[in-house]
Amino acid sequence: MQFKKTIPYKLKRIIPMLGIAGASLFMGGCEKEPITPTRDVELYFNIYNIDDIFLTGKIQDNVNLQDVRTVYLVPEGSFSNFSVQNIYNLVNNGLRPAINISPKVRGKGNFEFEPGCASQIPEDSTFIVNNGWTINAHLQNQR
Repeated sequence: MQFKKTIPYKLKRIIPMLGIAGASLFMGGCEKEPITPTRDVELYFNIYNIDDIFLTGKIQDNVNLQDVRTVYLVPEGSFSNFSVQNIYNLVNNGLRPAINISPKVRGKGNFEFEPGCASQIPEDSTFIVNNGWTINAHLQNQR
């Protein structure tokens, strides 16, 4: 008789203890990996170093870094001596392939083209604006 009384009492205590012990074994797997800080990289280009940015692999090298969130392509200086054909070549041989490298690549900054020149090929000016750049913003602020 005494055997029947002690077994249910011990089972009441042992089952929750086994549950707690089993859960504590899995708690070590819940630790989060340390989050690496992300940073943005800005690659500046002008009419003199376009090939250095777009042809050397600098964009891909920065995209491959784990701590880089966004690679911004930033034009500096004036592009006012660019003809319509030069703008077309810049977009289709430089900017478009660079943007297509990765979703991490975006445009930032302002292109200073000859007024009205960029709008002669609407697909190119739309591409420029849709990917983060502005065109002749310096002229719109002169009011």
